[in-house]
Amino acid sequence: MTEPDPDGRAHLVWIGRFQVVLAGLGTALWLLRSPRAALVFLAGSAVSVAFWYLHSIMISRMLTPSVKRRWLYAFLSVAKLALIAFGLRAMMASFSTEAVPLATGILLFVGGILLEAARLAVGGGD
Repeated sequence: MTEPDPDGRAHLVWIGRFQVVLAGLGTALWLLRSPRAALVFLAGSAVSVAFWYLHSIMISRMLTPSVKRRWLYAFLSVAKLALIAFGLRAMMASFSTEAVPLATGILLFVGGILLEAARLAVGGGD
């Protein structure tokens, strides 16, 4: 029997692991189409994985009794979203012909969340 995880950090770790696996599988599949598509997918998935791990770090640090720290990490979370929006805008401008692989790579976090939900549904969770 495993120890309970009251703040859900284990779920964040599992979602990150699923994203990394999906990034590897997706890159191999996009490589069948073209090397450029695989590279663009890998760039999008790297942004998605980086976003997720940054998100999990901020959320875990936000879980503190200090109200000032909670507000600081809430502000940093909003700043993180703005930074991602500017980065994705630049990537879409640079790789406008490969929008589908880029968008698919960016959406890896959704796939990771769905796989974690499926893992929990079949009894892999607490």
